[in-house]
Amino acid sequence: MSKNKAEEVKDYEKLIAKASSLENKIECQSRQAKAKAWLKIDERDLLRQTSNREEFLKHSLENYLLSLVASDDHNRDALRFLALWLEHSAEDLANRAVSKHLKKVPSMKFATLMNQLTSRLQDVDNSFQELLFELVFQICIDHPYHGMYQVFTGSFSDTNEKDDAAVSRKKAALKLATRLSNLNETSKIWMAIKSTSKAYCVLASEKNSRYKSGKRLRLDISPAAKSLNSTLKAYPIPSPTMRIPFSASLDYSRIPVILEMRSEFSIASGISAPKIITTLAENGMNFRQLVKGGNDDLRQDAIMEQVFEQVNELLMINRSTQQRNLSIRTYRVLPLSNIAGVIEYVSNTVSLHEYLMPAHERFHPEDIKAEKCRSQIIAVQSKSPEVRIKAFKAIKERFKPVMRYFFTERFYDPDDWFSKRQAYTRSTAAISILGHVLGLGDRHANNILLDENSGEIVHIDLGIAFEMGRILPIPETVPFRLTRDIIDGMGITKTEGVFRRCCEFTLETLQKESYTIMSILDVLRYDPLYSWSVSPFRLAKLLEEQDLSNVNDAGKLSEKRLINEPGEAARALAGIRKKLTMSLSVYATVNDLINQASDERNLALLFAGWAAFA
Repeated sequence: MSKNKAEEVKDYEKLIAKASSLENKIECQSRQAKAKAWLKIDERDLLRQTSNREEFLKHSLENYLLSLVASDDHNRDALRFLALWLEHSAEDLANRAVSKHLKKVPSMKFATLMNQLTSRLQDVDNSFQELLFELVFQICIDHPYHGMYQVFTGSFSDTNEKDDAAVSRKKAALKLATRLSNLNETSKIWMAIKSTSKAYCVLASEKNSRYKSGKRLRLDISPAAKSLNSTLKAYPIPSPTMRIPFSASLDYSRIPVILEMRSEFSIASGISAPKIITTLAENGMNFRQLVKGGNDDLRQDAIMEQVFEQVNELLMINRSTQQRNLSIRTYRVLPLSNIAGVIEYVSNTVSLHEYLMPAHERFHPEDIKAEKCRSQIIAVQSKSPEVRIKAFKAIKERFKPVMRYFFTERFYDPDDWFSKRQAYTRSTAAISILGHVLGLGDRHANNILLDENSGEIVHIDLGIAFEMGRILPIPETVPFRLTRDIIDGMGITKTEGVFRRCCEFTLETLQKESYTIMSILDVLRYDPLYSWSVSPFRLAKLLEEQDLSNVNDAGKLSEKRLINEPGEAARALAGIRKKLTMSLSVYATVNDLINQASDERNLALLFAGWAAFA
C-alpha cells in the first residue's frame, strides 16, 4: 500500500513538471500533498507493525525456550520453536533471542529432530550456524546413539561438487565429526559408530552373482559381511535399529551391545539385493536388520516414520483413540549415506501379496489366476475409462476375496480370533485416515505387511507422500487401500461398525490436533534434503511397476537431480491443512472417503501392479 502511495507521489511530481497551466499545477500540488500525508501515515503504520512483529518474534522464541526449560509438559513446543527459528534464521534479532536460553534447554528435547537440524548445517560463519552447530554437538555428547548417526551420514554422503549448499553441509558435518573424535568423552563411541556404519555401507553396496532373492547364505561367502562381523566385535555398539529410550541422566552404559552376527544371512527381493542379517545382543535378543543399498534415498522413509511416531503420541493422549488402542505400527529407518542404510526388519510379518495370492489359489482354485487378472488390466490400460471399468467388473466376478481365512487359519480360539481381527480392523482404520491426510500413495499389496502374531497391518516404503501418487503417469485415484480383500478381513460388518467408527475417531483426533500436526510438518518446509516431489529413482521404479513404455525416459530422468521448489512444500502443506479443516462433519468426511476408496470406478483406473482386484 505504501509502495503504491510512493509511486503516486512520484507520478504527481511528473505531472507538476509537465503542467500546462498554473491552475493544473496548483491542483496537482494539492493532490500530491494529500498523497504525501497518506504516505507518511502508511510508513508510520508499517514501522509500528514491523516493530511489533520483531517484538512478538523475540518474545515467542524466548518464551518457547523458557517453557521447555521450566517443564516437560509442553515438549511438543520444540517443534513450534524450531519451525519459527528456521523460518527467521537469517535475522539477527531471532538468533539473539535464541542465544539467551537455548543452552538451558535439555538437549533431549531437540534430539528427535536431528534429521532436520543436521540438514540445515552449513560451513558459514554467522550467528545461526554457530548456535545450530553447538546444539547438534551437544545432542551428540548427551545422547550419542540418537545424534551421531545423522552426523556420520552428513559427513559420509557423496555430494555434487556443483551444489554449493551440499558441499558446505558436508564440510560442516566433517567439522563436527572431527570435534567428536577429539573429545575424550565422545571419541570412543564416535569411532565405534563411524567404523560400523562404514562396514554397513560396504555390505549394502556389495554385489555377488549368488545374491538371489530369497536365498540363504553363510557369512563366509561375503567379504563385506565378514568384515562387518569383525567390526561389530571390535567396536561393540547397540543395534542401530534398536529403540533406545532417552536417558535423563545421560547414562547409556547399560544399553545391551551387539556381540556378533549370526552365521547366515538372506537376500530380500529388490534390484540392489538387500541383505537381511541377524545380530545377537549381550542380553540374548536377536535384532534382524535389512541392509539396503542402491539409488533409493532412505531419508524420505525415515522422515515419514518420524512423522508417524509423532502422530502416534497424539493418538495415545486422546481418550477415544487411546481406549481403542488406535496407533500406527512404525519401524526404524536409519540412512547411513545417500545410497545406503539400515532398516529394522519387521519380524513375524508377511506381505499382503505374499499371503493373498496363494490363498486365492487354495480357497478358490476355480477362480482365474492373479497373473491373468493383471494381464487383462494391462490389455485395456490405454482404453477409455468405460472399457477399463467393464473389464474390472468382469475380473471381480471371477476373483473372490479370501482375507477372512488369514484369521481362521492362524487363530483357533474364538476370543483370540476376534481380538486379532479387531486389531487388524483398527490398525487399518488408523493408517487409512493418516495415509489420506498425508497423501500417502503406492499402497500396493507388497507395501502392506500383516503381523502373523497380532493381526495388525504395517505399511512400508513411504516415499510417495503428499499426493505425489496423483501426478504419476497412471494417477492413483483412491485415498487409501480399501479393496474387497481388505474389507473381507473385517468380518460380516465389513466397513460398518468398528472400521467406520475407528476412522471417525482417528480423523476427529487429527482435526483436533491440527495445529500440532501442521507444526510437525512445518519443520519439513525448512529441510533442504526433504524432497516434496517424486525422486527420479523412485519414479523410474514406479514406471517399471506400471509397465509403461517410457521406462527408458525414466532412466534418463534418474540421472538428474531434482531441485525442490519452495512452492511444492507450500502446496503440500496447504493440501493437508485443507483435509484437517472441519468444513464437513467427521461422519460425512469418513463416509465420502470410504466410498471413494472402495468405488470400482476408481479402482478400475489404477495400474495393474496395484492389484485393485484383490
